[in-house]
Amino acid sequence: MNMKGMILAAGLGTRLRPLSYELPKPIVPVLGRPLCSYNMEFLFQEGVKTFVMNLHRQPKMIQQRVAGWTGKKIRVEYTVEPEILGTGGGIWNASNFLKDGTFVTANSDAVVRFPFSSALAYHREKRALVTLVLFPDPDRRHTPVWTDGEGRITGIGPTAGGDRSGFYTGFQIVEPALLREIPPGRPSCIIRDTYARLAGGGAPVFGFHSSGYFREFGSPADYLNGTLALLSERPVGTQSNPVAGGNPIVAPPVYISPGARIAPDARIGPDAVIEEGAVVEEGASVDRAILWPGAVLGAGKSITRAILTPRRCVQVS
Repeated sequence: MNMKGMILAAGLGTRLRPLSYELPKPIVPVLGRPLCSYNMEFLFQEGVKTFVMNLHRQPKMIQQRVAGWTGKKIRVEYTVEPEILGTGGGIWNASNFLKDGTFVTANSDAVVRFPFSSALAYHREKRALVTLVLFPDPDRRHTPVWTDGEGRITGIGPTAGGDRSGFYTGFQIVEPALLREIPPGRPSCIIRDTYARLAGGGAPVFGFHSSGYFREFGSPADYLNGTLALLSERPVGTQSNPVAGGNPIVAPPVYISPGARIAPDARIGPDAVIEEGAVVEEGASVDRAILWPGAVLGAGKSITRAILTPRRCVQVS
């Protein structure tokens, strides 16, 4: 398979503020790597070897962090949007990269896993122009996407109606012919401005109803809870490293970067993430919290249900 992938990464991260004042959301640290790398790795393992990312805020910083993670194993190109073009305009703006064959797009602010090979087979079987990957939404937290009995999208929104509904995970499999249907050269929403119109006209726009793993990282609470959920999946024994001068009291699960500095009498965990360059001083304790690179937790202090950065402490209720 020689599919290309696009990671949508040009948003402002307003819901993640104040954390996104310090780092763009696609590269907030999640267990020693940038957030956007999780969906990239998922697609890479499914055979997508080349990516494009659309960027807006602090593009050079994002490129540096992504390159630090990918090394030479994954090829990544970039488009930069001086004005944010939205999900539709951003994809259209990457047309030169995406025009040669079937491609897949994913968001940079979630971690998603699902049976990708089944979704791709469905897309090809239906001869779809685009296939949105949909998950069940029993709590109705998201905008529903409705399909008919054959899987064609019939409407979007709570009043649209259809035989079956699910929420859009941000993953979609797309044929390059779609690029001609996006309003050219201006900001647009791919759902509202393109798919709603195409579906209404009977175009082959399908939904693939599936299930799997879905975690949003949109708000500080989402970021903390999502990071700790990923931490809980890590094998015991890979979650901490020896600390020079002694061993802190560690209650797993924890992630301690090899580049962190932890005082011998500190208390770490459970559910603690200490990123590279973070410092936990004498007698301090960390539980259900994240320390960003360069953050310092002073002697005798404790932190819980919070994210500590070099500039601020963001408490999560």
